[in-house]
Amino acid sequence: MNAQDRFSSLTPVENGQPAPALTSFHHRTGSGDLGFVGRAAELRALRDFLIEATDRGAALVVPGQAGAGKSALLEAAVQAARADGMRVLRCSGIRGGNPPDLSGLLQIIWPVRGATDLDAADLDALFGVLVDGAPAPGGGHSWLAFTVREVLTAVSHAGPPLLVAVDDWDALDEPSRQVLTFVARRIQGHPLALLMTTRPHSPLPHPATGLPTLPDPATGLPALPLGPLSPAESALLLASRRPHLGAETARELLATAAGNPLALLELPAPSEDARPAMPASSDRLAAAMAPGAAGLPAGTRDLLLVAALHPEADLPLLLAAASRLGGAELDFAVLDPAERAGLVAFDGLRARFGHPATAGAVVHGTDPRRCRAAHAALSAVLPPGSVRMLWHRSQAVEGHDPELAARLEAMHGDALEQYEPAMAVRLLRRAADLHPSPADRGRCALRAAQLAQLLGLERMTRTLAHRALRHPLGPLGTLCARALTVIEHADGQPRPTSVNVRAAAPREASGAASGEAATPPDRSALTDPAPDASGPAAPDPASVGPGSAAAPDPTDPACWPTPVGVDEQENALELARITAPVLVGDDRRCDALLAFLDGMPERAHDSRWLHAMAMVRPLDRAGTVLAGMPADRHLTDLPVRAIERLGQAAMFAGDPVRAMDLFRQAERRRFHALPDQLPWTLLRQGLAHLGMGSWAQAEHAFRRCTKLADSAYRQDHHAAAARLLLDVVRALRTGTPAGPRSARELAAARRSMPAIDSVLAVCTAWALVEGGDHTSAFPALSSLLDAPHTRSIALFALVAFAEAAKAEQASPEALAMLDRLETELGEQRPPAVALRFTVARAVLADEHDAQEMFKRAFSEDLTRWPYLEAPLRLAEGRWLRLRRQFADAQATLRQAAAAFTMLGAEARAPRIAAELRASGERADGAAPGPSRPAAARDLLSARELRIAELAARGLSNREIGEQLGLAPRTIGAYLYRIFPRLGVTSRAQLAEILRDLIGPADPRTT
Repeated sequence: MNAQDRFSSLTPVENGQPAPALTSFHHRTGSGDLGFVGRAAELRALRDFLIEATDRGAALVVPGQAGAGKSALLEAAVQAARADGMRVLRCSGIRGGNPPDLSGLLQIIWPVRGATDLDAADLDALFGVLVDGAPAPGGGHSWLAFTVREVLTAVSHAGPPLLVAVDDWDALDEPSRQVLTFVARRIQGHPLALLMTTRPHSPLPHPATGLPTLPDPATGLPALPLGPLSPAESALLLASRRPHLGAETARELLATAAGNPLALLELPAPSEDARPAMPASSDRLAAAMAPGAAGLPAGTRDLLLVAALHPEADLPLLLAAASRLGGAELDFAVLDPAERAGLVAFDGLRARFGHPATAGAVVHGTDPRRCRAAHAALSAVLPPGSVRMLWHRSQAVEGHDPELAARLEAMHGDALEQYEPAMAVRLLRRAADLHPSPADRGRCALRAAQLAQLLGLERMTRTLAHRALRHPLGPLGTLCARALTVIEHADGQPRPTSVNVRAAAPREASGAASGEAATPPDRSALTDPAPDASGPAAPDPASVGPGSAAAPDPTDPACWPTPVGVDEQENALELARITAPVLVGDDRRCDALLAFLDGMPERAHDSRWLHAMAMVRPLDRAGTVLAGMPADRHLTDLPVRAIERLGQAAMFAGDPVRAMDLFRQAERRRFHALPDQLPWTLLRQGLAHLGMGSWAQAEHAFRRCTKLADSAYRQDHHAAAARLLLDVVRALRTGTPAGPRSARELAAARRSMPAIDSVLAVCTAWALVEGGDHTSAFPALSSLLDAPHTRSIALFALVAFAEAAKAEQASPEALAMLDRLETELGEQRPPAVALRFTVARAVLADEHDAQEMFKRAFSEDLTRWPYLEAPLRLAEGRWLRLRRQFADAQATLRQAAAAFTMLGAEARAPRIAAELRASGERADGAAPGPSRPAAARDLLSARELRIAELAARGLSNREIGEQLGLAPRTIGAYLYRIFPRLGVTSRAQLAEILRDLIGPADPRTT
């Protein structure tokens, strides 16, 4: 038989569907092959192992955590071996029990008891030892080990090749383990395969490889470590086997399962109303992950219970709580049985469970009264008045407790300040349960729903909103709760990457959420707000009480009453934040929302007020939005989400410079407290760089976002958006078309940034200008500027539009477009947008008014607008050349070249070089006139010379800055001054020029 056809059932089915059967992690495909999720490499390794074993003998150990699928792979190998004609002998260990000595070997040897081709005396002696417990001849295990080996090798030679399959080797009796290990090392040269599965020696993976470790007796044997599934593979398995789970539930299960197939299939969906709080598990999962937990000493079980309820605590605190729970003083020795059972590992400070799902497994089936007592014990030993102390105390209480409810409601703000917004939601939910007053219960439930919506917890948002509607809320509170039940939210804002959601929002209004709802692609700005609201769904009858048919529409601001009182103003701002995304495109409702917000002038500095106004009217109210931005010195008092919201509002209003400052503040906060949400912040920071024309910096931000989203935090939607934007940044820099975009990647990117289609369209047209294809660029940008849904984004490319129009001799048409746009924007036109119009008009100016237009444009402050200054200087240099003012033209063109180089606009260099040659500059970059000075020290300072040298070596601005301790923008400013002094237009010319200019004895070059 051809080797390629042997054990064909172990050939992995590429891109095959995952297992449908709950009882195993594999399934039969139509061809009879076994298909697995994420185990293609392991299947190939098993196939190669069986081929090798039938030829010359081989042993293999498959270590893996409980639930990793070891038994499924073993079964796959057994079925493949039988299908290929091999004989199979099997045995399996017993978890949580004490198997009798040699019981494992007896399972293997018993089927060959009637074999006639084996020595009868040896078989009788062997069965006497295994069955009757007779002493082994010679009085030791060596005879037994050699005899078992001889029997197995004889069986393998007497008939077809033999597979010995051992499941849970580490759960066998000790003599059986020793004999099987002995045999595994001595089967070479026989058609015999020994395949054993085992749990790792340590409950935690190896620190270097992250894979399971072999038990000590099996060390040195060939191993096939079975690690966890990847996030994508886990999601595929969960989606195929549990397709009806909601997105939020799936995220929580994926985080808790951590790639464990059994946990993915067995973990119960989280319950919103489970009281008291306790990690979830199932009978099967508990039996697999904690088979001996019930037999542990009482003190150890108490310690595991409090550890499962408060896994972040240090061991001394847990010991104190367990001592209080059991009524007896416990010491560190009580942890030993749990460590020996492989349930936990002590790292010197904390007792860590071997897997996130183990916490639920060890406490599965615990009586609720015992669980409440454990919560009470924890609350007694935690610092008085702390967030965690109050949380555990609330779980120990039954019935109503108004005093505790008030403390929980007040404490939720502290949870926000400590960057625990998920805990803040839990505190508010529990406060709603403990309040006896219906009004108080409704208020707390609504605040919890608002905060849950901010965090992207859709299921919890709807549940809490429905709960709030059962109680009196006030007119706007009721509308807000109804809006939370009928508006469906999509992904976009930083999503939690684990069950322990991390987000920040300290003090800006209790439960006040940020304007994270993003708009559809036909919206308005180079950046989108964080989560997307795709539109109002049909109202759920269950969300509306009796007589609600005539109730106001929560998505129509014209029906909203005027807020009266602080609570109603908070509800009004939350309602505006929640509904603004779904109003975009409906002019009547947008105008009604603006009128509603105008009726709350006392809240005009609230970030939700500014964000909602900027979202529905990004340019019409840009002046009002930017005027309401707080000064930098006041940002320290704002939560990070409010800062991000202000950054988004600034981008909507067309001011990427202000947005960049805000996003950098947010990045610093995220880096120190909420690193898992950095990808979202970096993506928006890159968009701000893109809006400023700082393409090199935008590329760097998108690269960082891609790296973090792909590897550290597994946020595929942010990674997809960053990759698409990286492609268009490269297109802008090189003037070449961006690569093809798959529909799947676009769909994922829209979850992160719903307006990405418009951004890509504008940047693609802009890249045509950079590449010199003005014939295609002019109509493309014209249509984008003319369309209302892409106009605000296309305004960032207004100067590029003017350049294309000038090259196509279409200045009159372009000027008419500018006149119409300025009229539509009116007096609210923000300064940043007005500056673009000024520069665009200078680029389009004809011979008669060019000088005046250039003078007016250069009188503006262009310090932070290099992408406006660069084309302006290029246009002026061309104008000077046409007027035959060659010396001035060369100086201006060199400045333009330096500015474009700082931006990273590589495609511009050849065209600017052509302009310089046309102005009389020699091919080597030197203009006619006096020769250059003999030494670089006559041209540059010591720092400038050092920067020039590093740039000549090919280092980026960021790399140079890291060496010299300067910001990348500062390095760019230095190069902007250095290039004209040296008479170069690109970094490629620096090395040659410096060789000519640097004197041999210049001490400052070392």
